[in-house]
Amino acid sequence: MRLGRLLAVATAAVLLLAGSAGAAAWRVPGDFPTIQAAMDSSLVAAGDTIYVQAGVRAGATVTKAVILQGQGRATIANGPVVNSLGNAGFLFAGGGAGSGATITGFVFDRVAFPVFSRGADDVSVTHNAMWRSIQAITSWANASWGKGWDISHNDILSLRTSCGGGIGVLIGDYAGGTVTGNLIAHNRVRSWLRVPPTDCGGYNAPGIVLFADFRYPGDQGAAIQGNRVAKNWVAVASGNPRLVTVSAIELSDTRDLSTQLVIQGNDIVYNDLRGSSEPFSITPDELETVNRIEHNYTGAPTIWPDLARSGVTGEALPPGAAAAPVR
Repeated sequence: MRLGRLLAVATAAVLLLAGSAGAAAWRVPGDFPTIQAAMDSSLVAAGDTIYVQAGVRAGATVTKAVILQGQGRATIANGPVVNSLGNAGFLFAGGGAGSGATITGFVFDRVAFPVFSRGADDVSVTHNAMWRSIQAITSWANASWGKGWDISHNDILSLRTSCGGGIGVLIGDYAGGTVTGNLIAHNRVRSWLRVPPTDCGGYNAPGIVLFADFRYPGDQGAAIQGNRVAKNWVAVASGNPRLVTVSAIELSDTRDLSTQLVIQGNDIVYNDLRGSSEPFSITPDELETVNRIEHNYTGAPTIWPDLARSGVTGEALPPGAAAAPVR
């Protein structure tokens, strides 16, 4: 029996080695001058790891299921264009490209959209720090995609708006897909929201949002179900709440129809929201009955003394105010 067990362990070890033998490790700089050069190289294959050394670098459009690993203080300060508002650190251009990739260990400094996806599955975004972004982590499903993301153990700090955004983590769709199996957990979203005096205003900026988007002609929203938002610490306050309000967690169907509840069966549990003046924004109100929203810690904010002295902490959301995420 003992010999049999030893043979079984040995066989398992051989199989494990065989399964990982094809994966390679690459370095930027070193093997490649930039992250994009590594991503575009025919030598780099799915399952490989790209180690990015300390220093200030540009990000990339992610097209392969690689592990992007920051080492030291690997700082992303630029990257591919998303729209007129700014650039991404890492961009998933859509159609499933980059599904299965991992982004971990980076600092994103003043990048408008540190991680921005227009349709990918099974992406892991973990153990990163993101400073002064418009929308820190964005996953638009685009009907067929947007499933199985792991967004955990990230620090999202000092968000800003630009006639929209001001959002820490967004999971949503506008193309009629089913958005499911996503985990948003153990993140710290801490933001005194920076609102320019010229901002359009009239919307809400949540720390975390599940969003079914019907804002524009032709939009089909989404079925957002079976996602888990758990054990996050969200402490957000607006620098100009008369223009842009904030909430810690938002669930929004922009149609605000009580008879068609497309955001349901999601777990919003064990989050610490005590640093936020408005813990939840839920549209329509009936979403509270079809999602598990419990065991969250709420209460008066204690970490924004300047805002408290100004007398505007806890200002009510204007009628119809919802997130205005960037697409």
